[in-house]
Amino acid sequence: MRNNDPNVQALEQIIRKYKNTVYGIAAAMLRNRHEADDVFQEVFLLYYKKNIGFDSENARRSWLIRTTVNKCRQANNSVWNTRVEKTDEIEIAEEFGFSGEESRVFSAVRELDDKYRLVVILHYFQGLAIAEISELLGERPNTVSVRLNRARKLLKERLEEDDENGYF
Repeated sequence: MRNNDPNVQALEQIIRKYKNTVYGIAAAMLRNRHEADDVFQEVFLLYYKKNIGFDSENARRSWLIRTTVNKCRQANNSVWNTRVEKTDEIEIAEEFGFSGEESRVFSAVRELDDKYRLVVILHYFQGLAIAEISELLGERPNTVSVRLNRARKLLKERLEEDDENGYF
């Protein structure tokens, strides 16, 4: 049965439009399907409750990304997560249609430290410029740029190492 409430219908459209963005960031940052599901729900519930009027679609997207990142940080810093060893149970690559080389690169990205993984995801998978990432994370553009360069170097080393060891 379809809900005729215009607010619910608008929320459904926003969820359809941004589900891959929000879930992709959450899954990559948290590396756990259940936690990513929780963050996904929390972000869109908060969006619905706040009923924010955005000036542009870019502002809405930025808010959703920033909120997702903040919720993921909260989840990672929770007492539960500091005491429990996480299992890398989620295979996001398949879920988002990555195959072959893309899957291999994404797996290497998921192994990066949080600060590097986040800038790579936002820059390469979400298409954000360094200035946008800087604004979203509250970091200086130079800091974001340095992290992105270090992440590229780490990824290159990791992928070359895997090739040499015959993993790929």
